[in-house]
Amino acid sequence: MTADPKMRIEQPRTLTEIVIERLREAIIEGQYTFGENISEDKLAAAFGVSRTPVRDALSALQFTGLVTVRPKRGSFVFSPTTEEVAEICDYRLMLEREALRLAMQKSAAPFLDALDHSIGQMRERMEAGDEYGYVRLDTEFHNLFFDFCGNSLVQNAFHLVEARIATIRTALNARFKQRREASFDQHVEIVEGLRAGDWARVDAVLGNHITSIRSDAIDELSKAAQ
Repeated sequence: MTADPKMRIEQPRTLTEIVIERLREAIIEGQYTFGENISEDKLAAAFGVSRTPVRDALSALQFTGLVTVRPKRGSFVFSPTTEEVAEICDYRLMLEREALRLAMQKSAAPFLDALDHSIGQMRERMEAGDEYGYVRLDTEFHNLFFDFCGNSLVQNAFHLVEARIATIRTALNARFKQRREASFDQHVEIVEGLRAGDWARVDAVLGNHITSIRSDAIDELSKAAQ
């Protein structure tokens, strides 16, 4: 008998997987601040589960760099130094440039259509004043580079820092309207450059886009440290 994909039964998610997803989203969306303590007891009560899946979830998020677990002190949201922000942004720029090229080589038409759709949604959220909705779509826009690149190694390399990038983006864009507007214009220009095959323009705009985030994040962290 030939295996029929339609017959495959989807396995239910474990409690740990559900807690990982919900806590990850909460951190990315700014419900916790950089360096904030995450109480296992409070999370267990909030989710209505025992401490075991919460503890396992925190360990899993530590692997992605989103959470720092300190023995005998507790678990904390990651708190990047200015040097770490610079490294993350450099790493991100390198990966996004490569992912863009691969995506355009492998599936240019559907990739560009997806980017256009994403920009349309971002415009709607920005005009509606939905700050956090815009930031979520901003993250999805950049994730499309990797969704369409067709290279699992590049995708895995990005997943190492994806959550931290999204959290830093939320900390900046959700609070500053001017930054969101400038960011949106850069997204539009990136897509225009891709359609025109103007890689010099795409590289320059993407570089400016990520460099501005890097500068803003370092500036905010420096102010917070004073």
